[in-house]
Amino acid sequence: MFAGFPKVRELPADHPDVTHDASRRTVLAGGAALTAAIATPVVGASPAAAATYPVNPYTATSVPSATALHYLNRLGCGYSRTTYAQMKAIGSAAKWLDAQLSPSTVTEGPTASALTSWYPDLGESVTTKWSRNTSGDKGGWEYARDLANYSMLRRAYSYRQVLESLVDFWSNHLHVHADHDTAWVWRWSYDALVRKHALGRFEDMLLAASLHPAMLLYLDNWRSVRGAPNENQGRELLELHTVGRSAGYTEAMVKDSAKILSGYTVDAFDTWAFRYDATKHTTGAVQVLGFTHANASTDGRAVTTAYLKYLANHPATALNIARKLCRHYIGDSASTTVVNVVAKAFRDSGTDIKATVRALVAHPEFLASRGTVVRTPVEDFVATVRALRVVATKPTSEDSFANTAVWVPQSTPVYQWPRPDGSPYGDATWSSATRMLSSFRMHWNLTAGWWPTQQVGYRTGASWMPAASLRLDRYVDHLCRTLLGRPSSTRLLNAALTTVGYGPATVVTADHPVNTWLYVRLVGALLDSPDHMRR
Repeated sequence: MFAGFPKVRELPADHPDVTHDASRRTVLAGGAALTAAIATPVVGASPAAAATYPVNPYTATSVPSATALHYLNRLGCGYSRTTYAQMKAIGSAAKWLDAQLSPSTVTEGPTASALTSWYPDLGESVTTKWSRNTSGDKGGWEYARDLANYSMLRRAYSYRQVLESLVDFWSNHLHVHADHDTAWVWRWSYDALVRKHALGRFEDMLLAASLHPAMLLYLDNWRSVRGAPNENQGRELLELHTVGRSAGYTEAMVKDSAKILSGYTVDAFDTWAFRYDATKHTTGAVQVLGFTHANASTDGRAVTTAYLKYLANHPATALNIARKLCRHYIGDSASTTVVNVVAKAFRDSGTDIKATVRALVAHPEFLASRGTVVRTPVEDFVATVRALRVVATKPTSEDSFANTAVWVPQSTPVYQWPRPDGSPYGDATWSSATRMLSSFRMHWNLTAGWWPTQQVGYRTGASWMPAASLRLDRYVDHLCRTLLGRPSSTRLLNAALTTVGYGPATVVTADHPVNTWLYVRLVGALLDSPDHMRR
């Protein structure tokens, strides 16, 4: 088990290259956190008055258009040279999106294809998992850790980027805690369900997810008995998964919702088998919003199916889903206008997710929101691994990169948000000083290869050089194009120069300090900038 995070390495005080005490400062500009800079003066300049230098482009390194970069960062899981090359090969951002919305037509990447074999225990039967947990051989939390690692690495290495992004979104919307006391035994199966429906119809996904044993266990529906249905899932189905609080349902409707769902159960702590038990179904007339049913039969499966379909297609559900999609893919600034457009597409298409996503992307607010959404710590980890071209290999120990990735973002592990509402959206949630400092440390650890260190390959400073020698200002521009998918800016260039303590005309070679002991500072400064930490 992971015992702690390594400290960012500093040079000894008597090192000949140390001329000032090192410190990191965050500069806020335009509402976004600017890059962390090291307080070392640019060579030949007065430390009291830092100069400002213009960008010197290195145009041999191509970059995507602003629209293409936005697609990669917002619809996918972060910019990478590999995905950019795939987009160029297919012809345009629009054609790339078309292919991504039909993921079976996209050949999967080799690492993503191998991931299931890296975590074979996830595929064990639920009874085997429970037996190993009770014997102390492997705990439920360890299966949850494996699922988190698997999910994070899929996002980092999959060529089906839009699918991975939507699996993340829908798993959060229909949240089942991966380390819940009982639901964890079925969580791997639930992940497969979300993946199957992530680009299908919401109606189908809601039906399958609501009646999946993981959900029945997580929200206590398995505890329902005739005459005393457990209200937890009936309530969350309305509040979180479909119509939302503003739909106007009453407490009596929550009780009727629970009656409708009663009968679906799991043989918890025994076989863990899912089944419908008519002896547990509470009969009697029900009315939830506009849905009414006599509910007279002890076999309530037909009424449950009709009820879930009704909720999936309810106008309030369309608005609730649209708000969440727009918050995730456009940001806090998404207007009521775009929400209504997306909700209409959802309704008109019969809850088709592809059609809904297309309507969102086609709206002007989607492109207008470029680079404005703060990445969550997990999104930041994935984007950093992609940008740095970190090479993960099959784990052979607890310390392997593929087994410790879950701890690197220093945040709540994937699918382990403690409440049923799922991990929150919104820039303010992910912009605290603690979060930023944790991400800065993560950027530096992954850049320098300080941690994790087992079964993983990291790039060296020299490996990024596009030529045997290069002016520093042009090298910074090349790195911005390579890591961030955009040319340098005056802000980025000056932050980088301040960080490494050299002037723009400095000639950089493979063995220059900028590519050796200062490499982590240079690349860290770019990754610590809003150009990387926003998507």
